[in-house]
Amino acid sequence: MKTTILRATKGRIYTSKTKYQLMDKTLYACNYVYNHMLERNQKVYKRRGEHLSYYEMQNLLPVMKQYKPWLKEADSQALKYACRQVDTAYRKFFKHEAAFPRYHSRKQRLTYTTTNTANIKVLDGAIKLPIIGTVKVHGLKPLPENAKLCYATVSKETDGKYYISVTYKHEIEVNEPLINADMFIGLDYKSDGLFVNSDGSCPKMPHYLRESQAKMIKAQKKLSKKYGNLKGQKKSSGWIKQHRKLTKIQKKIANQREDYLHKLSKQMASQYSGIAVEDINMRSLSNKGFGNGKATLDNGFGEFRRQLEYKLSVQGKPFVKVDRFFASSQICSCCGYQNTEIKDLSIRKWECPKCHTQHDRDYNAAINIRNEGLKMLAKSKAA
Repeated sequence: MKTTILRATKGRIYTSKTKYQLMDKTLYACNYVYNHMLERNQKVYKRRGEHLSYYEMQNLLPVMKQYKPWLKEADSQALKYACRQVDTAYRKFFKHEAAFPRYHSRKQRLTYTTTNTANIKVLDGAIKLPIIGTVKVHGLKPLPENAKLCYATVSKETDGKYYISVTYKHEIEVNEPLINADMFIGLDYKSDGLFVNSDGSCPKMPHYLRESQAKMIKAQKKLSKKYGNLKGQKKSSGWIKQHRKLTKIQKKIANQREDYLHKLSKQMASQYSGIAVEDINMRSLSNKGFGNGKATLDNGFGEFRRQLEYKLSVQGKPFVKVDRFFASSQICSCCGYQNTEIKDLSIRKWECPKCHTQHDRDYNAAINIRNEGLKMLAKSKAA
């Protein structure tokens, strides 16, 4: 069976100072357009109780270019895409899928997306972009022969590095494998170790944030003493240099975590015939009430689930999300008795009052998630 999937490849840009400046023009222009359209939408909503559509915002761009001539130097398709992002943000807000749209700061990560695919060409170790021209790129993988370009996103990270991400459609052959119950596993989230699976194993994930915490605190203390740290002060050259050092440390931690999660998710997607996970809200878990916010943010379980889902789908294998309100920790995996006293998260080991089986909280929950995932698969196939 043939199916079309959306894939992306990313690399770091190396080019001249002049071309970096050209990228900055489009980056800052898109940032300005996004914030300007967001402000306009807020005024329209106060007056009429609705927001501007994508086409209405897009039609405002030629007028804006008359009194903001520097917008003409930016990629026109990227400016239109900034309007689309505002429209998408509002639609998600009204559907209760996201928070209210916020303004984008120039001090944070900046991006722009160009949909002018006719002028985008992926070359060997380089890429040709509209306005910018050909730039050298390290890490960008060659596209498959039947790939169709969708768009390209240029990003400027807080450490001053530039990256390009190319998204494309790719048609692949997927043979739906038979579900082998013995090779189907369940994963229960574990703050200190990423997860426990229904086989009883737990990956010893390195704590990248905690390992670099001393270095990061030292860099933050130095930054706090630089002129420009207080509100209203102009950023000194010393503050800018120290801030760049701090962001490099933070970026390295993020890269280490992402690399580990990609390798682990690829290994598991190839090893097992299907995976079931609990659909828990990771943002809620990182709140102070649970007391494990730093551990939750350090292991990146939400990103790990996302990687598992698309890597399994490419192979035609099932990825099952069990409802977050399913009592996986309270149910005895041997006899099915539900012990409501186990709601207390401090109880890590317990004995079933009915069959007297000794349980480890996380391992027992992983088994229940696996069993529930298999039931959900059987129901969907029967339907």
